[in-house]
Amino acid sequence: MTQQKISSEQLLIARFSSARMASYLAAAGSPREALRLYRWNVEASAVLYEALHIFEVVLRNAIHEQMARWHQAQGRPGSWLTNPPPQLTQRSKDDLARAQTRAHDALTQKHLRAGTAAPAPVTDGDIIAQLTLGFWRFMLATRYTHDLWRDAIRYAFPELRHQRLTDIERPVIRLHWLRNRIAHLEPVFTRDLNLDLKSMSTAIGYVCPRTQSWFAATRTQSIKDAISAFPLSGLPGPQQATSSP
Repeated sequence: MTQQKISSEQLLIARFSSARMASYLAAAGSPREALRLYRWNVEASAVLYEALHIFEVVLRNAIHEQMARWHQAQGRPGSWLTNPPPQLTQRSKDDLARAQTRAHDALTQKHLRAGTAAPAPVTDGDIIAQLTLGFWRFMLATRYTHDLWRDAIRYAFPELRHQRLTDIERPVIRLHWLRNRIAHLEPVFTRDLNLDLKSMSTAIGYVCPRTQSWFAATRTQSIKDAISAFPLSGLPGPQQATSSP
């Protein structure tokens, strides 16, 4: 039986799946240009993920620090991560319980591999490492405006003018959406990546301007280079795209 000959571009599109490549083909107009766009999307996503790493670590540490201080000031035993305040939604409490279990399991596996008798106690840092960006995004939900935000979380953002929760919630929602698209290997070429970069810088700046300066010095150019390398002419591109959130 003679195998039907197909082009390299058609083969790659089949390997990546026609469903996944449909949006690239629709935007690019040909298999060759769709693959150029797909390659750009992979490379741009990697650069964005590096920047999101910094944003997420700064965000979660800032919120945790203030929640820990508030928890202690309230005279509550243990950690807010293992003894969460009643104001938290049940979903957030469940997220914390699952993160604690995963942290314990990870430490157990680590010590089994090392041949030690018992795992070390789970620390706050171990639990934080198991929490998703979605958890921290929902710590900034407007439902907390009159309790956790007012009493604790707003102090995580000393440079936030007027201390309006929505001013930090808005960029974090946008970046949570971006992070999920990258994590699920989805296209980012329809997004305004300059606005994504600005959202990261803004959120970090609300926490610490010096960290914001370091972020700008180490990450801004790589994202701008990715934007400028957009391979297709005749399309708005990621510097002009309008996407939501």
